[in-house]
Amino acid sequence: MERFLTPARLWPAGVTRLHVYLLPDLTVDAGLAGLLSRCRAVLDTVPFVAAVPDPWLHATVQMITGRAAAQISTHERQRLVAALTAALADVPACSLTVGSVMASASGVVADMDGDLPGEPFHEIYLRCRQAIADALGPDAIAYETLPPHLTLGYGIAPGDSGTVQSALRRQVRPSHATMTVRQVHLLDVVQDADRSQYRWTPVARIPLGAGPR
Repeated sequence: MERFLTPARLWPAGVTRLHVYLLPDLTVDAGLAGLLSRCRAVLDTVPFVAAVPDPWLHATVQMITGRAAAQISTHERQRLVAALTAALADVPACSLTVGSVMASASGVVADMDGDLPGEPFHEIYLRCRQAIADALGPDAIAYETLPPHLTLGYGIAPGDSGTVQSALRRQVRPSHATMTVRQVHLLDVVQDADRSQYRWTPVARIPLGAGPR
């Protein structure tokens, strides 16, 4: 495993970016809370991985590209929220399966399902991308997210990902849990290279299925 936040992935100093995320609610999904706790018990023993604290766990639906967050005006943000709200008004709340957990070349992620055409994450993804493009232009969706995942830890130094994978497979049982999705979140995200973290300030919460029935 290598460091995740290489120079190629670093944003310019002081820059934040708008993102659309799914955020787990661990007070609702007790099984998911247990799965993530078991994963963190493994990752806390690995010196070359920085585990993601619970408040900053997320699954990226779309990063808004082309402009920094500060360059997107209040009017444009309002237009974006309105577009996202309309796009998701008839998309029902859903449940996604999280897991298994995988040690990759630069971090540890929990795979997520629902990303095949017609499935819930794929529908949310497509509609959010179209809404963002409609509000901010096609340059705003240059980043592609699929396949979906929760990042549980970022690589911070060289290390053997195989040993991490073996420990996760042995110790994280059961290796799957359910994540309830009732909304998406528009967030102003900061990249903290010193802590190998992504944190954010909320911009808007867009509920699923909020339109007339």
